[in-house]
Formats: sequence, C-alpha cells, structure tokens
Amino acid sequence: MCYRGTVTKQAVLFAVVASTLALLLVPAPFANAAPENRPALCGGPVPPGPLVQPPSLEMSSAPLDDQGVHELILRAYNAGERFCFRYELRGREEHVAPILLVHPGETFAIRIVNELDGPAPGATMPASALPPCSPMSMKVVPKRRFVGYMDHELVTETMSMKDVDVNLHLHGFEGSAHQDDPFLSSLSTPAHACEYVYSVPLTQPPGTYFYHPHAHGMADDEVAGGLAGVWVVQPAKPVIPPADDHVILLQYRVPFESAYEFMPNLGALDTKAIKHEAALKPASAVKFDPFDPPPWPSAYPIAAGNVKIPACGTRAPTVAAVNGVDAPATLTVPAGTPQLLRVVNAFSDSIAFLRLRDANGVQIPLKVVGRDGIPVGGDDAHPRARYEAEREGALVPAGRLDLLLTLKPGEKVTLYSAAECTAPADELKVPQDFVTIAAGPPGAPPPALVSRPVQPSHDAASSLVAYVKAHPSLVRRRAFTYSEYVFDSPNGQPGYDSYYVTETSNPTFVEHPFWPEYAKGARAPMPDVVVKRGTVEEWYLFNTTMEVHSFHIHQMSFVDLSAPGGPQREDTVLVPFGKLLPNPKDPDYPLIQPSVTRVLLDFRNVPRGTFVFHCHMLFHEDHGMMGVIRVV
Repeated sequence: MCYRGTVTKQAVLFAVVASTLALLLVPAPFANAAPENRPALCGGPVPPGPLVQPPSLEMSSAPLDDQGVHELILRAYNAGERFCFRYELRGREEHVAPILLVHPGETFAIRIVNELDGPAPGATMPASALPPCSPMSMKVVPKRRFVGYMDHELVTETMSMKDVDVNLHLHGFEGSAHQDDPFLSSLSTPAHACEYVYSVPLTQPPGTYFYHPHAHGMADDEVAGGLAGVWVVQPAKPVIPPADDHVILLQYRVPFESAYEFMPNLGALDTKAIKHEAALKPASAVKFDPFDPPPWPSAYPIAAGNVKIPACGTRAPTVAAVNGVDAPATLTVPAGTPQLLRVVNAFSDSIAFLRLRDANGVQIPLKVVGRDGIPVGGDDAHPRARYEAEREGALVPAGRLDLLLTLKPGEKVTLYSAAECTAPADELKVPQDFVTIAAGPPGAPPPALVSRPVQPSHDAASSLVAYVKAHPSLVRRRAFTYSEYVFDSPNGQPGYDSYYVTETSNPTFVEHPFWPEYAKGARAPMPDVVVKRGTVEEWYLFNTTMEVHSFHIHQMSFVDLSAPGGPQREDTVLVPFGKLLPNPKDPDYPLIQPSVTRVLLDFRNVPRGTFVFHCHMLFHEDHGMMGVIRVV
C-alpha cells in the first residue's frame, strides 16, 4: 500500500509561524526548563535530555489589535524539512509553538500568515484591513467510477497537493463553526493571511486541547513536520501550581528516522490491488442490514506471489520527540507533590499506547483525570477531583490524556508506548520510551488536592447515556463505513491510495472522497449529512479495512459507547480493525468482518453551521476520509 502516513518520507517539508508584535508571555508552567536545549531554528534534532516546556501565553494578555481584540500573529515559514511556529518574544524570534491559555467566555484572535513561499503583507497589516479569507479551491478533475463496498458505486478523484497552503483548527473547540472554519485558504487573498476570532463558550470544559493546520491535502505533512501546539482552557480555580503543570507533546523526530528497518516491500501487493479493482464489473447493489453488515472481501490482497502481508504491520514506525527533544526526555519533579501531565499525541498518523512503569519495569496504573480536554468526573468546577485508573491509554492522533502523578522520594517512572498488534496493514508498533520522571527533593507543601476514583453513575458520559435510555425513540441511528482502495493514476504516475468514510445507512450511498463542492456564492460546501439542532444521534462506525482508523468531529465531543471500561466522553476515538475470515472464492482477498464503534452525538446545544468529521490519521484524511456535516 503506497502510504506516507508514518512519515518515513524524506519529502521537503515547510516550517511555520511568527508574530510581528512583541507578546506578553507568562512564565512557562515548567520547573525544569532548559533554554539552551531548545531545538535549533525550525531545524536540527536535540539529543535526549531535560524536557523543555514551551512558552505559555495568556491570550487575555496578548497585544490588542486595532479592533480591540487580543491577537496572536503566527507566520508560516519555510525552513527546510521542518514546520515550526515563529513569532517575536521580547525582541527575539521564537519558533516553539506557545501554549495558549484561555478561559471560558474570553474572545481572542489568531492570525495565520502564509509565508511558506516568502514574506506576506498580511503579517503587518492592521486587522481591520485584512480581507476575509475564502474557501480553498479544489482543482476540477475527472471523476472515475469503480465498483465499491457491497457493489455500490465508487468514485475516485486523483489528488496531488503541494504543501503551499495553511490555515488553523482549534481541535476540541465547541463554539461556532464560523469561527473555526477548516475550509479557509490563506492563499485566497493578496494578504496571504486569515484572521480567526474565537469566543470560548462558557460551557467549554477546562482541560487540554490541540491546535494545528487543516488545509486539505497538506495537513499530514505539516503536522508531521511539527506544525502543532497546545491550547488549555483553565478552570476557574486552578489547584495545580504552574510549576507542577507539564505539557508532554508527542511528535515525530525531524529529520524523520525509522524506528524499525526491516519492513516488507509492498509493490507487488499494490499492483495486484490496482488490477483487481480495475477488473471488477458493475453489479446490482447488495441488500444488507447497514447496522449488522456481513463480511465483505478486502480491497487489498494478503498475498502476491512470494510477498505476503504480515500479521502486525507493514509500515515502519518513526522515532519520537517530546517537546522537540529526542525521546526519551527527562523530568525531575518534587517528591510528594502532585504533578499534572498533559499528554498530547501530535503524531500525524501514529497511535501511542501509553503506559507507565517503575524503575524495576513493573507497570503502574495511569490516574486519568481528563480525556480530550474533558474531566472524567464530569465536574467542570473541580476537574481534578475524580480519576480513572487505567492500565493503558490508547492515544490516537490528536488525543489527549491529563494524568495525575505523585512520586515518593527516590522513585523513578517512565512514560512509554507499548508494542501492540493492531492490524495487518497498519504501522508496526514497537516500544518507545517518551519521558523518564524522577523524584527530586521535596518541594513546598503540596496543594490541598484530593482526587478520588470516578463513580460510573456520575462520570462525564452518564447524563447523555441516561437520556438515551429514557428516550430511545428520539435517537436517530446512522451507519458509517470506513473503506480504502488503491487505483492506477490516469496520468501515468504511480498508483495512489484513496480513503472513504460513507453513510451506508443511506440505501443509495455512493463512496466518494472528500472533495468539497460549493453552491454559487456559498462559503461552506454542500453537506454529506444534515442533522437538526436539538437532536441526539447514535452513529455506528464500521471498519472494513486491514488497518485501524479514528473518528473525530469538529465543534463537539461525543460519548464512546464501545470503550472497554464503559461509556466515556471524548472528541477523538480509535476505530479498530475487525477480523479476517477465509474467502473460498478468492483466498488472496479475505473477507473482513468489520469492527463496530458506537458513539452518541448530542446536537442539542451545538451551534448551527457546517463543519467536518474525519479520520484523524491525517494521511487518511488528506486522501479523502472526511465528510461534511451541517447542523440546521
């Protein structure tokens, strides 16, 4: 399978971002900062060493623009292989993405200036003079038609995008879709800049969030190259002092380096898949229950001549960095003092199976107090009051876990990703250590923090689950199917992968990749799904492929009904691989019994607007696995 998602690629990547105004920054919430160990300007790797905490910016302290709004100006800048955020800090140019600290009810602006191809006038223009950005224009290409899932029609459009555009998405933002618009292009105006003005809802949960570009066809390269940061919604009464509050941003090491060299060459399998798809003849669509689908043949073979697909992965993993420092980093914390670890998966395409072990290699439970920005106890006023003890946290790309950790004198623990066998055509998962945390001398008396195990009847998911049980007739069900194919390229170039997420509960469904189409004068594309505000829906997510996927929807969180420990609220969830079954008709193309992941989506308070849902394996998203939803 021709896949670049794990970023073992040596393609030229770009860099990012800077502000032309001096920013009033608060001290970084990190006790072990080591400025001399910071990564070079958008560039070289930093050897393993002390964990470097990014600068923190209180958005309410950022300079006011000429319209009276606190504004951060970020300039997208090309510095070879790496993407980075650039801005001025007290007369010095910085490149490490700042942690943005906000509060519910605040309004602030972030200006993204596209300088990937040189200086742009939007960097210095007054905010009032910036022309509004328009949606990214997608090149019109011929639609090619094939036979797809359950013999329904399958449409593909050849996409070849260069990393020339950049925009912004505040992952986890629950405000208006008009404020967090992923369709905009910074190249749509002569200023080459887009101004995003955000108003944080009063109901936004206090916790850890993620920001990154969302320009279609380019997000994978840009996030893989380091264009990502953290925003934090602070509680009304913080109980963790800044010195004990640590962001742990998991990223790929740049330049990219494989963590495992002995991977198979899949060229023969790709060629066979291309020929197989092209040879399929149109047939009558199969009638089936979309909520209980039968096994269906894989679109990708498990064997071609002497080449066979492995059981646990066909793609090499990539060496990790943590806050720009090659993993494993080190962190020393005061003994006996509760520490908050905000772990963010900023890999573009890799899952981290987070675990904690002591100095003797014995595994220690994770004390999870927040998941995807949401307090697990459902108490926004006291977000650290409850925790869930978990053996492992499966952190998909863009997923976040807030962990509490208190070390005894002399104790040392390591946060790492475990080896897991996820799927045949997936990334091979090998163990990687991220951070080794050691207890130092005791600090000041610890804060009066009491955290107790969460009660399932009072967790973040319980109220919506109770509502659905009490009103089953009011809940609409939909089925969505993840699928993928390999096609030949009509222009003589190598074959290409195409990824799909399709509402298969629509009896006349057609599989088509994300390729936005706009009505005349519209600023949002035509939707694939339309829902009514005020409703609740249950979505069944079926994975019919030989690799894992994920599900993320903008502007809202949801309840994962399939979580191993019971329903839990999050905004990005793993959609696992199903099961391979023998196919007597064609043994090289086994049947796949799809996995199913059930999620509850509460549209009762979601602002009306048009936004997207997609797989957050960004190579998949960039190659079509995204849909458009409109709330009316």
